[in-house]
Amino acid sequence: MNLIESLQIEAPCMTSDTTCIAKMNLGDFHKQPQGYLNGGATLAFAEIISGMMSNELIGPDKFGVGQSVTANHLRPVRCEGALTAHGTLLVKGKTSHVWRFDMLDDAERLISQVTVTLAIVDFDR
Repeated sequence: MNLIESLQIEAPCMTSDTTCIAKMNLGDFHKQPQGYLNGGATLAFAEIISGMMSNELIGPDKFGVGQSVTANHLRPVRCEGALTAHGTLLVKGKTSHVWRFDMLDDAERLISQVTVTLAIVDFDR
């Protein structure tokens, strides 16, 4: 089992040339001991989907790797239902991409805002 499967991330999709949406179904794996969503799971979710989406936008000879992740966790949420990420590609450079994600709970409340910078590197075969 890989991290994508463990985090229960559904296949993200591009909704335009610069936006995407993804969903992470929440369960016991994502909980802090107090029963709330662990912020680390939110960060991993953002880094994974930013890489997946950037890889759709670049050629097969390159891929995106996480370089920096920053977040503001704005509201605690019980670990149930799903977390939906609405992503916007802020920078699409030759050597880096920057994504911003608004993380929403099932009631569409803003839980976290996460920014991910990816380095675009050559795929060495």
